[in-house]
Amino acid sequence: MKNLLILLLILVAGFLPIASAAATAPKPIKIAVKEFPPLVFKDFKGFCIDVADIICKKNNLSPEFVMFTSVPDLLGAVESGVCDMGFAGITITPERERRVDFSQPFFESGLMIAVRNETLSQITSIGNAVFRVIGFSIVLFFVGLTAVAHLVWWIERDDEDPLGFPSAYAKGIMDAYWWAVVTMSTVGYGDKRPKKIGGRFIAAIWMFIGIIWFAGLTATLSSALTVDRIEHGEIADLPDLYGKKVAVIEDTTSEDFLRYHNVKIVLTGSFDELLANLKAGRADAIVYDAPPLMYAAKLDSTIKVVGNMFADQRYGIVFPNTGGEELKELFDIGIMMSRKNGEYQKIYGKWF
Repeated sequence: MKNLLILLLILVAGFLPIASAAATAPKPIKIAVKEFPPLVFKDFKGFCIDVADIICKKNNLSPEFVMFTSVPDLLGAVESGVCDMGFAGITITPERERRVDFSQPFFESGLMIAVRNETLSQITSIGNAVFRVIGFSIVLFFVGLTAVAHLVWWIERDDEDPLGFPSAYAKGIMDAYWWAVVTMSTVGYGDKRPKKIGGRFIAAIWMFIGIIWFAGLTATLSSALTVDRIEHGEIADLPDLYGKKVAVIEDTTSEDFLRYHNVKIVLTGSFDELLANLKAGRADAIVYDAPPLMYAAKLDSTIKVVGNMFADQRYGIVFPNTGGEELKELFDIGIMMSRKNGEYQKIYGKWF
């Protein structure tokens, strides 16, 4: 009997570590995520990943992150039970709340506009406009200048007059060119001057041509620059989107907002495709949530964010409508505690 009791004690003692280990083993959960820099990156890093990790660690949970390519796919995975929750930049909307449940908002944002950073191309465009106008005018100018210089030199050749034009062609024609330039520009230094009636007649006509030429050049150049600016249609804020092609990601709040405001949109399937459409010129601008656009503009100098943030957004963690109450409570408390103890601010500073 004694030996049997000892054997039982040994068996119980052997099972205790196994039972204890089973009781303390982290509970695995699947978290649906979507690329949304800098909240979520493709390599499972980012603001949301870090927040989820600290909350899971404090609640003995073992997270497995599952990447989805679109918001509808992410919501569908949580709704169907494929994943226990979804954590990315998912905006809380009434339509989505009919399908899934949301945590308290963990991030406040909004929509913004991004365009190509065309500072250099605008300078090039202005240069082209100037060249189009001045190029042809310069040709006419040199033709007229050459004709007038030769006529005046031929009429006014006089080696005895120090204010006249030398008979020698090389010296005389250079002086004639100089006279024609200063006369046309109305500067008139007086170092050379025509004395004969023919020369003065040509000089008078040349002065009138100069006044008309400069006035016409100024007006044409101004008109060309104005038209060039209108054709390019700078986008600086929300009202400038009307009449432009604006790329958005399909099934997002960006699409809903622009459709409501009757803006012509180009649908894309991912953030990478959104940026590619802008860079390739298939869209004049893109509209999306502020964090990814600002992060992309920070890394890529060919993109710039313009205007003010609009259409305020609040991001929430996604849970199924039924069966996710306990997990939702853990994450609601976890978000509040991380804000209180400074962990949230520390993670925010790391990624923003």
